Amino acid sequence: MKLDYVYTIYRGKKMGFLFEDMHLTEAHFFYMEEDEPESRIGDICTAVVEKVVPAIDGIFLDGPDNIKLFMHLQDSAGRELILRRRGRRKGAEIRTGDTVLVQITADAQKNKQYEASFNLSLTGDSIIVNRTGQTGVSKKIRDEKRREDLKNLMQEILRKEDPEGGYGVIVRTAADSYSDEEISKETKELLSKLRKLILSAETAPEFKTLFRQQKTVEDRLKRLASGNTYEEMVFHTDLSIDDALIPQQFRIHRIMENESSPLVIFNIPVLLEKALDRKVFLKDGGYLYIDPTEAMTVIDVNSGKSIKGGSHEERALAENKIAATEIARQLRLRNISGIILIDFISMKKTENEKELMNWLKQITGSDPCQVHVVDMTRLGLVEMTRKKQDAPLKERLSHMQ
Repeated sequence: MKLDYVYTIYRGKKMGFLFEDMHLTEAHFFYMEEDEPESRIGDICTAVVEKVVPAIDGIFLDGPDNIKLFMHLQDSAGRELILRRRGRRKGAEIRTGDTVLVQITADAQKNKQYEASFNLSLTGDSIIVNRTGQTGVSKKIRDEKRREDLKNLMQEILRKEDPEGGYGVIVRTAADSYSDEEISKETKELLSKLRKLILSAETAPEFKTLFRQQKTVEDRLKRLASGNTYEEMVFHTDLSIDDALIPQQFRIHRIMENESSPLVIFNIPVLLEKALDRKVFLKDGGYLYIDPTEAMTVIDVNSGKSIKGGSHEERALAENKIAATEIARQLRLRNISGIILIDFISMKKTENEKELMNWLKQITGSDPCQVHVVDMTRLGLVEMTRKKQDAPLKERLSHMQ
């Protein structure tokens, strides 16, 4: 598979566009130096508890810049980072007026507030350090021995660096391309950084952002390169960037002044407009309807004229697999998250349904966001979830108009 990454300015904003075999698969939003980043996901800040509502399992907080935060009450159990109590009260229970340290896990959307958590984490190239006290290794690392070795390595580091057992480490898929020495070094650095950050919070004022996860094109390219899933990788840009920051796996193509802009070369404005359409055409004549709602996203697969003639069952399976492949791409491109229901073309054979489900799990495995293919219901609807990391593409583009 060939990867083309286009880094340019679209509607006055720096953006990156990921093409896999010339299919637009992801749109990444960056920001001009003078801009305030829109997304707060990953920010670690001090906040004040506004109220605790056990009836809805909720904690409401006031955060930096007058933003409102929401946290599930059950999330606080055992991980509270209460910096200061209101008045002279004692005890472990979190209460109104307490100053706490939290990390923002989801941006505000429509009628929903920002979401936060006490489970602070810092993400590196190969690992994620957090406060769960547990160690895990990405299941996308297929070599069982390698996974076991990495787990043992993390446990050994934690025994030495964190004898009290308060921190945890998750080994990312990208770690498979790093040496043990590189992973060990990054783990120790992030553990130290998170400890120092928590210590500094004890004297920090209320409503103070102590850490912000910067998103740069260099970081994005580094993570794409670490996946090792592309036969050829080309970086196209008409912007100023230090070539030394681009991973060696990329061949750099700088757009010259006498060439058309990358927006024209790759037809990006048209492709983004199509990414907002409800109807998506498939290569064999079928099509999808993608309908986001407040509670979930519903996707309907229609065969059109694509399964006329021949064995209906086998042609339905083939059409469903084509649809599943396109759905996996659309989820990434549109940045659809939460609950997803898919109504595939009906099939009668159980083995065909199983093959479709296995195929869907396989093709969503390359998604940088966590995707969970749950099951197929008795009505034939496929249930999925996709972890939220950013606002949907439609919402982000609407803010740029």
